[in-house]
Amino acid sequence: MSRELEMRASKIFKKQQGEILWPYGLATPNRRRSGLSEEQYEKAAAHARVAQQVIVEWAEDHGLRSSESGCCPRWLLRNASRQCEPDACGMYGSAPRDDASWLDHPIFWLKDGLPTAITSSPYSVSEDDRSRIEQWQESGLMAAFGGPGWYGSGTTQIVMWHPQRLASVYLAEDAGMLLRHSE
Repeated sequence: MSRELEMRASKIFKKQQGEILWPYGLATPNRRRSGLSEEQYEKAAAHARVAQQVIVEWAEDHGLRSSESGCCPRWLLRNASRQCEPDACGMYGSAPRDDASWLDHPIFWLKDGLPTAITSSPYSVSEDDRSRIEQWQESGLMAAFGGPGWYGSGTTQIVMWHPQRLASVYLAEDAGMLLRHSE
């Protein structure tokens, strides 16, 4: 990863022991521990580099940084970044987990310190998922679907956001497609 991208990413994602804590699936694989052939490793590392660039540019364009405390769309309706109580959360805890399937590979985003957006990358979106997302839209949230975004691997990107904190959102580029065009 270039030093410039690392500096930009460190403003969006936390660091631990000097390393960017990339969202699941976006870290560059460790060559020695990956068990991948040289060719597989080079392909995976190239995809990770492009996906990292895509997510950093997307977050910068929207003025967002990641949050560790997000949990479900109820979080977006809060005026502070704190997790839901387990019995009221649509993703975690003992409550009905109505949002768990479409919130696969979620990233929770803050703008100006406020819960602002959630991105997810589910492998499929069922009619029940669409109905649940529509219920959240009735609460005043906005949502958009399309393309695999930065995660790829056969997933669909979903972005849900609070429209008073973020006027508009564009879906991220398909990192896999960008990589294929650069070869």
